[in-house]
Amino acid sequence: MFRNKFFLISLFFILMTLILSSLLGSFLFGVKVGLKRENPYFDKIFHLYNISKNYDFKISKIFDKAHLQKVKKNEQNKINYTTLLLENKIGIQSGNIPENLIIAATLSLLEENKKVNHYLIFLKENKIIHKIILDETKFKKVENYHKWPHGLIIDNLEHVYYNFDSGNSLIKKDLCGNVIWQIEGKFHHLMSINENYLWVLKKENFGDYDTSDTFLKVNAYNGEILDSFNTQDLIKANLPYDYFSIKQRDLSSVWDYEPFHYNDIDVLTNEFSKYFENFNEGDLLISSRSLNSIFVVDPKTLKVKKFLFGLARRQHDPDWNKGYVSIYDNQTEWGYTSSGEEIRPFNSRIIKMDQLDDKNLETINYNSPFISDARGNHEILDLGKDKIYSLIISPYEGKLLLFGGKNLIYSLENNQKGEVLPISNGKIINNNKIIDNIKRCKK
Repeated sequence: MFRNKFFLISLFFILMTLILSSLLGSFLFGVKVGLKRENPYFDKIFHLYNISKNYDFKISKIFDKAHLQKVKKNEQNKINYTTLLLENKIGIQSGNIPENLIIAATLSLLEENKKVNHYLIFLKENKIIHKIILDETKFKKVENYHKWPHGLIIDNLEHVYYNFDSGNSLIKKDLCGNVIWQIEGKFHHLMSINENYLWVLKKENFGDYDTSDTFLKVNAYNGEILDSFNTQDLIKANLPYDYFSIKQRDLSSVWDYEPFHYNDIDVLTNEFSKYFENFNEGDLLISSRSLNSIFVVDPKTLKVKKFLFGLARRQHDPDWNKGYVSIYDNQTEWGYTSSGEEIRPFNSRIIKMDQLDDKNLETINYNSPFISDARGNHEILDLGKDKIYSLIISPYEGKLLLFGGKNLIYSLENNQKGEVLPISNGKIINNNKIIDNIKRCKK
């Protein structure tokens, strides 16, 4: 009996030791990951935290793909538009696209088979004249309902480059949808092209978790990496000036979560460089969402030539143009009424700066509002002589808005709404030669 009692006490002691050791090990591991932001563990923990903040919705999304996009019905005929693209209709259109313009847009649709598919469509005179499936096929598979198209370039009316946020590659296709090249990596957000090279953003697994973004120069012809730099390179190149460590903890080398969130890298092209006095062809206009900042970098020296802070709130998509820069200011801010109801006090807006000088800052007052919490994109086609077109994408509203001057002349609203963005990017094309290239695909 004594032996049995001794055995039970010993077993209890061993089990308690294992449990306490496990708890201590978990605590130390958690502290280590939390302080050092070690990837991929920190990323997974942060993802689980986000799930816990909205538990019911996340669980339903896992088990029911249909919840990825809330599809609303047309109130007149009660038709559920889940195959709109196949029917050459994608939602509610108003106004008209001018005859001399073609609108290209990326969008995502929940189809009849409960699959989310991504497309690039071309609209002329309010009709879809061509479409390209946007997919990833070569590398590790990521389901379409976990990603959305974001970066988009249409080059020389012949080629298309695209990436996905949460995807795994950067892809070049011809207008017929044939893959020309694809390179593996966590490419994300917006990118740009000048002559025969691209500048793109890519997440890397090196160094501190939050400073691992890389800026890559890519050969447009074959996908070869020509040059690269990262945040640490920028910090070192600009000493003793310190533009980037606002969100680094005091007395520590630890960064707050996502201290930069770069969401665009826009190269000053040969076409637009002649309009700027203080900047040169090849200079890079970079947007840091977390810092509410945009800045210009010389890619050869990595010296910051201009740093602007606080002009916008959670801005997106700054673009060079004819002597000015335009920025999509999401103005993402939420407040509460006296009764506790959550409200949003500001619409989104487009701001404009002549010569990138904040003393010459103005808001473009379009006659139709738009609201984007994040990822808002725009393009301004400046044809001179007061003939200016603005294409604005409001992803969370599922809207594409085309303005002539400051007046809305065409709009497209996807009937599907949800986290997988229904309309995510757009381009204005004012050269009908692209139609001849599209026709070759039909042969």
